[in-house]
Amino acid sequence: MPAVRMGATLDTLAVIGLDLPAPALAKLRGAFPTVHYYPKIHTDPEATIPAEVRGDIDMVFSQWKALPVDCPLADLPKLKHIQLSTAGVDMALRSSPAIRELAQPNPPDVTLSTASGAHVLSIPNYVVAMTINLYHQIQQMLRVAREKQYWSKTEADLRGEPYYARSTFGRTVGLLGYGALGRETARLLKAHGMRVIAANTTGQSTSETEYVIPGTGDPDGSIPEKFFSTKDPASFEAFLRETDVLVSSLPSTQYTKWMLDAEKLALLKPDALFINVGRGDLIKSDEILKALDAGSLYGVALDVTEPEPLTDGHPLWTHPRVIVTPHLSGNVEGELSIGTDIAVENAERLRKGLKPFNVVDIQKGY
Repeated sequence: MPAVRMGATLDTLAVIGLDLPAPALAKLRGAFPTVHYYPKIHTDPEATIPAEVRGDIDMVFSQWKALPVDCPLADLPKLKHIQLSTAGVDMALRSSPAIRELAQPNPPDVTLSTASGAHVLSIPNYVVAMTINLYHQIQQMLRVAREKQYWSKTEADLRGEPYYARSTFGRTVGLLGYGALGRETARLLKAHGMRVIAANTTGQSTSETEYVIPGTGDPDGSIPEKFFSTKDPASFEAFLRETDVLVSSLPSTQYTKWMLDAEKLALLKPDALFINVGRGDLIKSDEILKALDAGSLYGVALDVTEPEPLTDGHPLWTHPRVIVTPHLSGNVEGELSIGTDIAVENAERLRKGLKPFNVVDIQKGY
């Protein structure tokens, strides 16, 4: 990871591929003497960063594709920091040769940050909504209402039993990943009477040191009753066995790819839910179907899938115990304004010689 520059000079910002609302753009213009604004890069094939300004750019604020493919880091000799507007970095690594340069031996002295924390106002709410929807079998009621268009209490239960809503109260939510999203999900679901446990790489509680919207999350990591390690097979198995509602907010890395399968989902408590708001390559879609067919899952909500986009006609689309949404849970009202706040805050931290928030460890992939 590059060393943090002490008291960095940040005069010139390039905004790439972001169609910012006027107040957000004005905030950036107030924070930097010079702002170059290129909202059409990545959507217009002809749009790029003009050669005559590349040598002046100190910082970049970009959408998920980061720098255009025709702009290597060598063209940006003054560049000190790249701020993404997205929480994940996996797509930037795939799309941007400049970002991949940062993963090479002896990379340029450039830091890269994500907008982790920007989506705590929507994704944890989505998790709460899907937990309640699935335990109340709302997807089944909607299907009957829209397809048959009549009043029926006898068809509200997918098992053909007398209908009743499962309660969140007293059940255990297992949070797979305990970053910004996991912490805010913990806070919200605890308010719904749920017991909270979490699994991360260390199996230890940690304080939040990255960007946080005031009033959200779990700053000191005190909400979960227990922590488990994803790197210790026995600990991870114990985590799954205690879980009623499994929520993944993990990024896509070499360590998280295919971390789950039908066998692991079978370890969850009876009538368990699985909700994935992280990345689709955590588990193969066929493995989810196996778990559903085996009866080990009561319901599933997927905002991310494998493959993504989920193919037309895939069985998950119409499975009665599954809700699939097209990777929109993070599209929060004011998202770009929050991302702008993070960019400005990180610029100020760099100017003070402080480490920016949400710096990516390229080797880890997050």
